[in-house]
Amino acid sequence: MESEQTPTAATAADDYIEKDGKWYDSEGRRVWRAGTLVYYKKDLIRMFFWLYVGQFSFFMEHIALPMLFPLLMAKKGFSALEIGSLWAIFPLGSLVLFPIIGTLSDRARTRWGRRRPFDLFTTPVWFVGLLMLPFCTEYWHALIAMILVGFAGAGSGVLNAFYNDVVPPELLGRFSAGMRWLGSIGGLVVQLGAMRLFDAHPVLIFIAIACIGFVGEMVMLWKVKEGEYPPPDRSPFMRTAFNFLKDGFANRYIICVWLAIGIMSLGGPVMGLYFSLFFTDAETGLGLSAMRLGQVMGIGTIIGLVLVLPAGWIVDRFGPVKIFARFSLIVGVFQLLMCLFADSALKVTLFFCGYAAANTVLSATMIPLMYALIPRDKFGQLSGANMIVSRVLQIAGINLCGFIITASSNDYRYVFIVGGVTYMLVPCFLYLVGKQAYPFGDLKPTINEH
Repeated sequence: MESEQTPTAATAADDYIEKDGKWYDSEGRRVWRAGTLVYYKKDLIRMFFWLYVGQFSFFMEHIALPMLFPLLMAKKGFSALEIGSLWAIFPLGSLVLFPIIGTLSDRARTRWGRRRPFDLFTTPVWFVGLLMLPFCTEYWHALIAMILVGFAGAGSGVLNAFYNDVVPPELLGRFSAGMRWLGSIGGLVVQLGAMRLFDAHPVLIFIAIACIGFVGEMVMLWKVKEGEYPPPDRSPFMRTAFNFLKDGFANRYIICVWLAIGIMSLGGPVMGLYFSLFFTDAETGLGLSAMRLGQVMGIGTIIGLVLVLPAGWIVDRFGPVKIFARFSLIVGVFQLLMCLFADSALKVTLFFCGYAAANTVLSATMIPLMYALIPRDKFGQLSGANMIVSRVLQIAGINLCGFIITASSNDYRYVFIVGGVTYMLVPCFLYLVGKQAYPFGDLKPTINEH
């Protein structure tokens, strides 16, 4: 009988045989390993199913929020600068809390695992903040709600480390692509369904998406179990803090890694937040409806659905670093084209489709890129260091773009320059990563491109 996926599935290393990079049990049946977890095919399908249930709702929500939040706040009379300052709280929470959560999750050992408890306890608080937002009528009301959303949402940052612990290394690229594919389906539901109703029922749509995201994530965390881990480092707090700074910021290799990943956070708010305002602003933008915005984004998502599964195979075949460098460059080019030529709905649609196609592959490569550059045993700690760099740059990008829009009398097209240039810098930093010595000794990344 095939074993169930349990934390004690791997009883001894001698029970399994490695041959040509694949694992087999004593009877010659194929198995997949992730740390102490051992999966037969049926176990693997079950585990992937529950991860994808959570990610369907999670991505649906995370695609919806950057679209719906600015539209919801604009309906309440908030300016672009106020909307940007409120949205900046979202990354601020991760900046402050995730480095602590990431490091603690590396050291935690509980009956629920080392990653899941942090997300399980913070997700309900994040949900309450989302439920408050549609009823905020004053800036300070929205500020309180976004503090809850931003700071509690930092707990979900452990999910990438969670996947790294439970998904077999040789399947990470395809897992990430499948996750993005189902997430895109969720996004399509929002873009072609919810956006059609948003103008008439903004509060109802916002609350419904928040509820679906909350339930899906909690079910996933309940169903997918972690394995067993070696004893954690019990260094004193000050030594742990010193190691965090030393490993995360004190060598040229890791600084180049953080800049390669983080520079996109500087330009990310352009398409993630301000594109919706550009598309719908009747005075200085295109002045189109939320339903039309959803249709354009839906077209981009459909293109992504076609590309994302082959993208996962490409990542597993050629490695995430090469793919990430090439497609970040293409994403940057399409944003510059948006700045120069996006003066009609047709042109915006064409450029957005090109952007969506390239960004789909780029998004499917992000998690495998992290797994290829930093070691598994320090993943939570180093993810926290990455979060600091990325969130500082994201906050700067949100406010920079808001300032540019305000200074240019609400001409949104100038911010596409910020997005285009920052994405086109990614290959430069990845080139520099390859020129640096790997500083973590025998602690190797999960994915080895060499």
